Amino acid sequence: MGPIDLEISDLSLDLKNPRIVGANSQREALHKIIEDQQDKLLVLARSIVDDEGMNPMDRFLVLREGKDFIALEGNRRLVALKILATPTVLDDITIPSSLRKGFDKLAPRFDRSSVEPLACFEVSGREDGLKWIQQRHTGENGGKGVVPWSGLATSRFRGQNPALQALAFVEAHGNLNESQKAQLEQGFPITTLERLLSSRDLRARLGFDVKNGKLLSGLPPEELLKPLRQIVLDLAERRVNVSNLKNKTQQNEYVDKIPKASAPDLTTATTVRPVEEIAASDFKTPSRPTKAPKRTNRKKEETDRRTLIPKRMGLGISQRRIASIFDELRRLRVDEAPNAISVLFRVFLELSIDHFMSKNGMPLRETIKGGHERDKSLRAKVIEVVDHMVNTGDDRKSYKSVQRAIDTEHSPLSIDLLNDYVHNRFTTPKSRDLLAAWDDAQHLFEKLWA
Repeated sequence: MGPIDLEISDLSLDLKNPRIVGANSQREALHKIIEDQQDKLLVLARSIVDDEGMNPMDRFLVLREGKDFIALEGNRRLVALKILATPTVLDDITIPSSLRKGFDKLAPRFDRSSVEPLACFEVSGREDGLKWIQQRHTGENGGKGVVPWSGLATSRFRGQNPALQALAFVEAHGNLNESQKAQLEQGFPITTLERLLSSRDLRARLGFDVKNGKLLSGLPPEELLKPLRQIVLDLAERRVNVSNLKNKTQQNEYVDKIPKASAPDLTTATTVRPVEEIAASDFKTPSRPTKAPKRTNRKKEETDRRTLIPKRMGLGISQRRIASIFDELRRLRVDEAPNAISVLFRVFLELSIDHFMSKNGMPLRETIKGGHERDKSLRAKVIEVVDHMVNTGDDRKSYKSVQRAIDTEHSPLSIDLLNDYVHNRFTTPKSRDLLAAWDDAQHLFEKLWA
């Protein structure tokens, strides 16, 4: 078992493939995959021909059956290859004429040597292969599966664009405090910023422009920074979102509401230049980080707190969905949405614990009697994580409230109570209990995302 090189003719479609329902033969399987994929299959075939091969990061997962091999993973690619290599496989199969014409044009240009031998990996049995297929096709699976890039990471990969240039400008010169920096890293809505910067009216009103993929302005750096900083922080802190900025009217209304202190003086414009070329030395006064809010104000905010998580609190959460949940828990009022908050808090706790364990090589499953495996309980995972933190240098006293609370029946952080919020229709969360639960667990969360 392991890596193996095969030819197209060596491989058979998997009749148990999830894309196929009720196929009893290779011909039926081929037909059903074509019906399921339609133009997507033609696009794939065109990519194989025009890009001189297939993605070198992908290989077929195969299971030996006699002298043949079943493709457990890669059936779409295999159908495209079989059609390109032998167009007659489409004979007597009813498919849209546009697809047939497309394949007929591609087949003569297909060079088998560009793909053969096919890189494959042979598994010992179907069950052995299913675990890898599950990781690839059923989501992130706690980090084991394919983790999609955030919108920000995708934009960075595609190359510099005006929105990224604006964001980088604010990050470099915007005098951001630590909380604001953390918010920019927590799933920043880069596509919404792109939408805003695509508005010619908005750009004209705020003193910048876009040409040839470059963000330009003739404003002095101090004046340009005002609106860009305001826009970036409005998006990062979710004061506005894409639903508020869909059309020109909404975008103009948003500009009208920008505070005067953030409105640029357009009369100061001089020579236009790319924003990405502006350096710290171009500012009249050196950029210095803004001071953190006074402690007395923060204490008052905690006293008057209406959200589960203090609004000023930031955690360096790298995983997009968890960061989104954190943001919602920081915005929803406990007196208005206690049920939603209680369930989200339970989810946030377990996802944070699972992320930490996966990151530190700690297994999420355990072996029980009979050699069977099962997922560890949340209680067991919390205890294991606390022990890990203590063993790596933390003071156990810091986790005393957490350890005591998870097993105390009426504690706001009781694991049984958190589970009841999700599963027991007779358990009603109370605002004060939810706030107390966060207070007991805050130190743990800070360590989980340190």
